[in-house]
Amino acid sequence: MKRYFVTGAQGFVGRYLISSILQSQKGAGVLGIGRSSCQNHSFTHCVQWACKPVPAPLPPGLTIKSRRYEYVPVNVHRRDLIAEMLADFQPNVVVHLASGLRDDPTSSLLTTNVEGTIDLLEAVSGIKKSIEKIILGSTGGVYGVPEKLPIDEQAACNPNDFYSATKLAAEHASRIMARQCGLPVICARLFNLAGPGQDERHICGRFSSQAAAILEDLIPPVLEVESLDTTRDFIDVRDAASALITLCERGVPSSVYNIGSGNETSMQTILDITLQAADLRNRVTVRHKAGRIADIPRHAASIEALRSLGFECRYPLDKTIRDVVDYYRTCVRRRALRPMNMAPAP
Repeated sequence: MKRYFVTGAQGFVGRYLISSILQSQKGAGVLGIGRSSCQNHSFTHCVQWACKPVPAPLPPGLTIKSRRYEYVPVNVHRRDLIAEMLADFQPNVVVHLASGLRDDPTSSLLTTNVEGTIDLLEAVSGIKKSIEKIILGSTGGVYGVPEKLPIDEQAACNPNDFYSATKLAAEHASRIMARQCGLPVICARLFNLAGPGQDERHICGRFSSQAAAILEDLIPPVLEVESLDTTRDFIDVRDAASALITLCERGVPSSVYNIGSGNETSMQTILDITLQAADLRNRVTVRHKAGRIADIPRHAASIEALRSLGFECRYPLDKTIRDVVDYYRTCVRRRALRPMNMAPAP
């Protein structure tokens, strides 16, 4: 029985990863940790139903009910406690997904992303004999403005924001500790995630939330958008979870892997697919408003290294966005209309 230790277990990627492990690997056990108390029916963030914030409900199939999974609310900085947990659990694989958020204060990003990574790896170093792989969740943002597209793992790293800078610093720290302590660290640079349950700082959730509210006549049929020329590499969170499992199984220690779709997609395309999925084409007024000039106009990953391990995406972007729109029209709508004192259905 393979044992996984996952930090950030109640985050967006963490939930999908743990669910995928339990569904795909018979007998696997998972111990997850995170800063928040155990939440069995929702993510730790809110989404919007019209102008109303709603605890983001878990999509169908993501609620974890398994004796093979345990969640413990503990901060990654509790090095001694985590060392005890690791010694008891003896994991084969560690996946480090605990992270600050992009718009957190710089001091918080440094504490969580850099110091938190060091604290975890120091705790892991005490049981390194049982460890086969340590997957460090990083970001495609470490590359900054690329010299050419697609971006491969050998491209120069010049992050444009403090979040990405702290993620790159965490990578550097992990390499030093891997060399000093003999740890099998792999860096996973995740590009732009999308999928049901993601918070609305990300464009797919934001457009889908507004489209669902328009369909319910809760807001006027008007979408205000900033520049739609910017491009990014979007990957379904379910594919990202599958990619992380691929790295757990076949990734090469001391390596870096991009996790993306390998496709460059404009924000205009995201809007078009969303309106199509919601059957709102030609029924919505799109207003362009002034916004800041994109720090990174174009971004897309080369995923040949990941493909060499046998990985392929299973979720095309139009399927992902349809699922996000449906998530708002079903799960979020149901949660928003439920009386506040009514418990979620089991």
